[in-house]
Amino acid sequence: MSINRNYYLYRVAVMLTLNWGSALIMSGPEGVDMEQPRGTILIVDDEEPSRATLYRKLQADGYNCAVTIDGEGALWRISEQEFDLVLLDLDMPGLSGMEVLPRVVAAHPDTCVLMMTTIENIPSAVEAMKLGAYDYVFKPLNMDDLGMRIERALERKKLVLENREYQLHLEQKVELQVSQIRKYLYEAVEALGLEQMSLDTPDALRQTQRYAKRMFQISGTMDEADMQEAYLQMARTLASIAEARELYASGHADRVGLLANEIAIRLGCSDEMKRQIKFAAILQDIGKIVIPDRILSKQGNLTPAEYKEINRHPTASVEIIQHVGYFKDILPLVESHHEWYDGSGGYPKKLKGERIPLGARILAVADAYDALTCQRPHRPSLTPAQAAQVLKRGAGKQWDPVIVETFLKKLGVPV
Repeated sequence: MSINRNYYLYRVAVMLTLNWGSALIMSGPEGVDMEQPRGTILIVDDEEPSRATLYRKLQADGYNCAVTIDGEGALWRISEQEFDLVLLDLDMPGLSGMEVLPRVVAAHPDTCVLMMTTIENIPSAVEAMKLGAYDYVFKPLNMDDLGMRIERALERKKLVLENREYQLHLEQKVELQVSQIRKYLYEAVEALGLEQMSLDTPDALRQTQRYAKRMFQISGTMDEADMQEAYLQMARTLASIAEARELYASGHADRVGLLANEIAIRLGCSDEMKRQIKFAAILQDIGKIVIPDRILSKQGNLTPAEYKEINRHPTASVEIIQHVGYFKDILPLVESHHEWYDGSGGYPKKLKGERIPLGARILAVADAYDALTCQRPHRPSLTPAQAAQVLKRGAGKQWDPVIVETFLKKLGVPV
């Protein structure tokens, strides 16, 4: 094969351990200068002594200031230049501060506005806050108090902008890393040679285990919601490799997850059980990555030997993800979703009845229904009604009868 296998393995390892991790476990925005910055301030006041005092004080404090004497001038200056903060007098001839405020807020929502007013005009100051002003100060001005309020307003703006930039940067970086990781993983699988990836080739399985282990190295500093979302994205990335090799399997894991969740809700399962089912639905078939392509895509019936090879995929799935601590609790579901309720024909351990985990029994019904209603290389798809009849006939034998009954009721099929 012309592809250099070690080269791709190296790229995958680097991508997974460095790029993906940095996209998901950053504790804050990159390159943030924690030193308090000074900003640009527009002073809008019709009283010359007040303007002059404010200008000298704020310039001395390190701010870059501009002044204007009325509302019309303020709107013109703001249209020409972006300001971090506007000190806006409430009572001015012509356009009042109350008239200027909503226009500033609408056109420049990231600009902080501090209203200046007299103590007798508190109701108007409160109304200005409702219209979007950040704060207000009373005349005659207390310069120390004003300085504190300006710093607080600009700090709030800084945090809002940093958070917005961080979220945008993080979303873009995660999206980029997902696409790159998928690309390199596909190349790595091709480099290994799909025809060689059978359970009789231990080296191929070990390579796949290493991919999984590297993929799921996530920092424990993330909160639970972010942690779950990160693992969910990476589980789907890994599962997509297996799905890409079977055209009929596209979207299978997501559909099974949705159907199984509906069953779990109707059975009154806990949120934790529903979480386990969601992840198990995604990861249950990733062991098919080590099944030869000639078997997965075979037209017509499989031979007993080929069935035996297919039937080993739950064990392979477990072997791939068992080193990931976050998935310890779903291993029994992944391993047991092809067990038969009466113990007669399932695999891999011939479990029976309640010995099969509830989540696995739920997955088994959802998985079977989706498989029956999708076309496979060796058979056409069934209609929903036909698939429901198959489930009814297999209730108590292949599938848990209570779960089948619950699912058929959801479908509106008489039981």
